[in-house]
Amino acid sequence: MLIHTNTTDEDVNVLEVERLISALKAEGKKFEYKVYQAAPGGHSFNRLDTKMAKESREEIYGFLGGHLK
Repeated sequence: MLIHTNTTDEDVNVLEVERLISALKAEGKKFEYKVYQAAPGGHSFNRLDTKMAKESREEIYGFLGGHLK
């Protein structure tokens, strides 16, 4: 599982995502995550043409490339 969140997301509050991350860690689950700080665009920040969005998409493609054949 890969989790990306943004501190300015108004649809899914970063505190909810942090609780999910804590719960997954407590259960010893294997996953990756990144919390983007104040990325423009809120919930859809990685759909924009910004440096953070490109970084997010590259991480997603790399994650999927490592897990899919």
